[in-house]
Amino acid sequence: MRCFNSHFPLSSKSLHTLPLPPRGETHLWYVIPDEVKCSSLLKQYLEILSPCEKQNVLSFCDSELRKKALLARALVRTTIARYQTNSYVDPRSLKFKKNSYGKPEVDWQQVPDVSWPPLHFNLSHTSSLIACGITTYSPIGIDVEDKKRTIKNDVMSFARRFFSPHEVEHLANILDPEIQRQEFIKLWTLKEAYVKALGRGFSAAPFKTFRIHFKASSKNMSGVPEIADLTESEITVESSEFPYGQWQFALLDLANTHYASICTENFNEENLSPMALRVWKTIPLLEDLCMSGTPSIITIGGLVKQLKWIK
Repeated sequence: MRCFNSHFPLSSKSLHTLPLPPRGETHLWYVIPDEVKCSSLLKQYLEILSPCEKQNVLSFCDSELRKKALLARALVRTTIARYQTNSYVDPRSLKFKKNSYGKPEVDWQQVPDVSWPPLHFNLSHTSSLIACGITTYSPIGIDVEDKKRTIKNDVMSFARRFFSPHEVEHLANILDPEIQRQEFIKLWTLKEAYVKALGRGFSAAPFKTFRIHFKASSKNMSGVPEIADLTESEITVESSEFPYGQWQFALLDLANTHYASICTENFNEENLSPMALRVWKTIPLLEDLCMSGTPSIITIGGLVKQLKWIK
């Protein structure tokens, strides 16, 4: 697997294809809307959307909201289309469906000449960053938040409304208001990523029904090849309503501007290995930059090994 730093001509067929990530590896792609300035490129994004998606994007009166909605749909389609099965996948040919709780999934049976791959994706966006996570075999949930996000109400009032008693106590013990706000945002992204990985969302898995907490890892991760960054702080979830499954978390600092959380299910209960992670910053159809293993991607928490660019 290679990370690429290339400029592409403006064509939907110019996507550099990749094999599906191996089991246990997570890929994260993100785009910064302010860096996408080419009007012809935005028009090309519109061309790869479905009629329903186009209608939804064009319904926004505000130009910035319209642009971000367009980028979100274009990022999903171009990211998924990179991962080849037995033939070229045109991003325009992708069809989507929703599970019973409204989580989007690819309807591979509606894509011609493609055998169904075990690919899972999840999308998250703020006004200043849009991200798409990819795994195989394992459900995935991601959430991104601007580090400067303000909390309309008092942080502790908000926490008591949505968080578990243990999480509320953890925040209450933080005396510095700014650190408390930052910790609140981190917890929120982790909880959001978890309910999205469950495939249920906030309404079907209320945040108060489970607890996220950090603990020092007792695992010896030395000698793991290709590691650019490996933390020893494990993030776990305790839930009485959803006790099944073994979940892995990654908490990241993206470009010193955003927090990103990733949650995936680990099916190897006997050996919880670190989450292998590759991260790209992209302008779809134009430029991809491999960011994992660079100062732009800092692992804050979770057992994570960032995979470097293999030359």
